[in-house]
Amino acid sequence: MFCSRDNVYYITKNVNRVVISFVVCDSRFNESLNLIKSSLLFSSSPLHFIIFADDKLRNNFSITLNKWKKILGDNLNFEIQRIVFPEEHKEEWMNLFSKCAAQRLFIPKLIPHVDAMLYVDTDTIFLGPPEQLWDLFSQFNATQISAMSLEDDNPNVSWYPRFAKHPFYGKYGLNSGVMLMNLTRMREFAWVDYVTPIMLKYKLYIPWGDQDIINIIFHYHEEAVYLLSCRYNYRTDQCMYGDACADATDRGVFILHGSRRAFHNHKQPAFEAIYRAMDEYKVGGDPSEVLNNMEKYLDAAQESNCGNQKNGLLKLPRRILNNMYVKPNR
Repeated sequence: MFCSRDNVYYITKNVNRVVISFVVCDSRFNESLNLIKSSLLFSSSPLHFIIFADDKLRNNFSITLNKWKKILGDNLNFEIQRIVFPEEHKEEWMNLFSKCAAQRLFIPKLIPHVDAMLYVDTDTIFLGPPEQLWDLFSQFNATQISAMSLEDDNPNVSWYPRFAKHPFYGKYGLNSGVMLMNLTRMREFAWVDYVTPIMLKYKLYIPWGDQDIINIIFHYHEEAVYLLSCRYNYRTDQCMYGDACADATDRGVFILHGSRRAFHNHKQPAFEAIYRAMDEYKVGGDPSEVLNNMEKYLDAAQESNCGNQKNGLLKLPRRILNNMYVKPNR
């Protein structure tokens, strides 16, 4: 139930919580806030964020999220964790791919009090309810410990079959920007025990760092992966050469992933338009402004193949923001 009081929009939700986690260092603070805003905006369940951040950013998160919590109450909870790597090979881990991104590989051991989480890269924007993605945990079979989307299902586009010099999942490889992690099962699998030997063996051949290590593990354990639709990890690869994700076109993009800095580098105006609308949204404000701005900025964006997927990008925001939020009587 979405209502408003004194022109501040708030949400009454059920008690089940969704756990969302990400790792952030250096310059990704604002991007991370937009990720959090988007998940809160579209959720109808309480959200609990587990944020792994460097020393510089932890206080910034605490200040901002406590302000938001005063508005949202129990709908927003969070814990802020330090970046912790094993002392042995610490510098290699810290700088593998982007700074501290490899922290995700050690999460099952770092937070033993958490059973499961939805891990997302900071350059992601929710366009649908996180709890619907969370519900896919219930579809795991007895062998599955994680869920991800394919890097691509086109051998002419997917990076792995063309360039990888290491083992990878299936025919096309996995993109780890959105990852359901059953941490209990990953601990039983002894996940963390795999990562250092793999890094040391393949460190000269893993340009995508933690994602490549994840692919190597699941190359040998394909039965441990639940495959997600491309709509849950929608990147420029799914639209820049034409429509390559029919499920997103049909049912709507669920998570927009601005990998390769697509939210910021002016190469993909449609991705920038969605990000800009979320960036301008103020927590506690009128959610309809987000939808209005998404439509406005997409209409004004330079024409592109990804822009041609406007209906897929807006399908869920239109349905959710128009139907779930109730504007105050004036």
